[in-house]
Amino acid sequence: MKTTLVIDAGNTRIKAGVFKGDQLKEIFYFGNQDWNSLKTFLLEYHFDRSILSSVRSEKETNWLLQMMPNSIHFKNSGDLPIDHLYKTPDTLGSDRLANIIAAKYLTQSTALVIDIGTCIKFDLIDSKKCYIGGSISPGINLRYKALEAFTGKLPLVEEYSLPPIIGDSTKSCIHSGVMQGIQGEINYFISKYTYQFENLTIYVTGGDAHCFDIQSKKGIFVELNLTLIGLFHSINAYAT
Repeated sequence: MKTTLVIDAGNTRIKAGVFKGDQLKEIFYFGNQDWNSLKTFLLEYHFDRSILSSVRSEKETNWLLQMMPNSIHFKNSGDLPIDHLYKTPDTLGSDRLANIIAAKYLTQSTALVIDIGTCIKFDLIDSKKCYIGGSISPGINLRYKALEAFTGKLPLVEEYSLPPIIGDSTKSCIHSGVMQGIQGEINYFISKYTYQFENLTIYVTGGDAHCFDIQSKKGIFVELNLTLIGLFHSINAYAT
């Protein structure tokens, strides 16, 4: 039974998944200051094969590849297990692509992936397993930082719970505007997609997905390890 290391190097943290056979057995998290811990992890563990998806800088991505000899560098080019209609494939984030590949393997129907992290990304793959496209907007932290950075007096807020709709102070108004605004955005997009596509399966993922009330109803599934699953299925595609 092969041991597979799958690494998703995102903007705010690095997530490593260990698969035994086709089962995800362990997950490790490394923050932006944990490079020594990550180096120790990569040196001490033995893996039969590995794959890296990175949206980090070229310097950091190359360091990871050096620490993962013979690893597959998952990119938006080369042998991919899906078709696509994306007009600028060179700019397509590898995390978005991995999510869509996971959706391909998890369902036979048209699927929408909602990834709520540094950015909020909606991505659609149709029933013929062709990636259509989606949308990108700022995530929670980016919205808070923008309000503080581009105004003269608004403070930086760092609240991640879903607040009442009506704020009664400047901070609580910002909190409501950001969090309830994202909640409304998510609800709006879900309603638009479900109206346009019949038998739509929706997967919700991302580090901030837990912050929002995404109605639990038929056809909506929370899968926080969607990117890792997509990368795992991709390494199988590269191997064939």
